Amino acid sequence: MAHCHEMKTGEVYVCQTCGLEIEVVSSCGDSGACSCTEPVSCCGQPLTLKA
Repeated sequence: MAHCHEMKTGEVYVCQTCGLEIEVVSSCGDSGACSCTEPVSCCGQPLTLKA
């Protein structure tokens, strides 16, 4: 489960349902401006860090 404030630049997150992959190119945690409260999701499921 990935919240945007936990994501780090260079990490890749994947949807276990459809296979969509998202690479973090700029971390909102670095700026301190993040205010998300829900996990980043796709297909109704939270994205997971790609191994």
